[in-house]
Amino acid sequence: MKIRTKGWLTTAATFGAIVLIGAMAAWAQAELRDASQQRRQTAEVAQALRDLQLVSFEFLLHRLDRSRAQEALAWQRLSSLLPQLRFGEDAESASLADDLRERLAQTHRLFGEFQAASDQRHADPEVQRRFEAQLSSQLLLMQQDNLADVSHLTVHASERIETAQQGMLGVIVGGLALLALTSAGGAWVIQRNVLRPIARLEQATREIAAGNWTFQLQTDRADEIGELSRHFDAMTRALRDSFTQVELSNEELTALNRELESFSYSVSHDLRAPLRSMDGFSLALLEDYGDRIDDEGRDHLQRIRAASQRMGRLIDDLLGLSRVTRAELNLRPVDLSAMAREIADTLSRQQPARHVRWEIDDGIVVQADRALLQVALQNLMENAWKFTGKTAEPLIRVGAERQGDQLVGHVADNGAGFDMAYVNRLFGAFQRLHHEAEYPGTGIGLATVQRVFRRHGGDVWVQAAPGRGATFYFSLKGADNERREQGHPAGRGQPGRHHADLARLQAQPSDEPGGGRA
Repeated sequence: MKIRTKGWLTTAATFGAIVLIGAMAAWAQAELRDASQQRRQTAEVAQALRDLQLVSFEFLLHRLDRSRAQEALAWQRLSSLLPQLRFGEDAESASLADDLRERLAQTHRLFGEFQAASDQRHADPEVQRRFEAQLSSQLLLMQQDNLADVSHLTVHASERIETAQQGMLGVIVGGLALLALTSAGGAWVIQRNVLRPIARLEQATREIAAGNWTFQLQTDRADEIGELSRHFDAMTRALRDSFTQVELSNEELTALNRELESFSYSVSHDLRAPLRSMDGFSLALLEDYGDRIDDEGRDHLQRIRAASQRMGRLIDDLLGLSRVTRAELNLRPVDLSAMAREIADTLSRQQPARHVRWEIDDGIVVQADRALLQVALQNLMENAWKFTGKTAEPLIRVGAERQGDQLVGHVADNGAGFDMAYVNRLFGAFQRLHHEAEYPGTGIGLATVQRVFRRHGGDVWVQAAPGRGATFYFSLKGADNERREQGHPAGRGQPGRHHADLARLQAQPSDEPGGGRA
């Protein structure tokens, strides 16, 4: 049976119990109301009988016309009250009421005979006196019996009220017991059909969370929780199969990583040796036999040397990209400002003839892997250095600012720039937007940069225009990343002014009409 059906049945049982209790309470209330009305009417009849007895006794003593009138009024009142008496199924009270009506009629008739006897004077006063004494004695006795019957009716009405009150109490007690029984039954149904299966499901989730993938509920219930349990078992089996497949895939991936490491070792050692031989023997030919080789031969040798050297750089960049992908992250606070200055000083020492204006914000501290961040930042700054080589007043700026829970940094230059129509090709391996003769490079540097920042949970993007430079943005996630505001020396740490200077310099025409990026 479905839980919904059981719920409807429990609700119907509860509702039925409430209706039954209400009906019993209404019956008990009606019985109590009728008994109270019976006692009130009986009390009015008793009062009317006492009034009738008083006026009758007064007339027997004094023969007053006023007493006659009062007796007539008392009789009319009794005549109107007696038909109102209702006793329901109380046969004894009904019998007493019938006797009372009959005796009252006899009493009224005797009072009329006494009045007639009083008005007629008998020849023998003694005979009349004895006759009147006999009538008055019968009248008083019958009125006394009437009062006794009314007293019995009052007692019966009181007993009926007490019975009705006990019935009301029984209804209340029985209703509470019935409600308690219904509630206990509902609680048992909920415990057996809902709470216990849910506790079993909760245990199953704990077992699965603990790694026990063999745990099964194995229920034969036909309700909704039974269906849920069977679906849970099916989900567990599917997850177990999926994790088994994942483990197999991980093993295959581990094997592939070992093969990749072996390949990297082969590339690093086995391929470099022939390249070094090609370069070395070409140089030996040029130095030892240069005077015997014509100009075309020497040009061919120079091309061989350049190609072998370029192949060596490409192998180095590929190995670097592989290491970036597989290296384990070692997150710690890194002073990005100090790192950028070190890279800038190195670039300036390599080409002291160039005069590049560096603007590097102070206090940029991030939570990152220092070695990987060094690779990414060096690629970005070397790109900026390379592509400002033909700019009259080169400017390279490194800065950062907080945006929500991220630290967004940038490396901006006013160099050659590029067309944003080709931005989707920019971060792919071996993608180049210009010829190597213009700007040397392997086309792997920006792919390496993207992998570094994505491994840190961030990303990298760019804004550029041909002849107006490029700004590479990168984001680093995590609450530990922070941009510490400190006092900045003159010429640094003023982002708004530096961006204005950069825009002004980018507006100047570049010596390079086109643009591109490695």
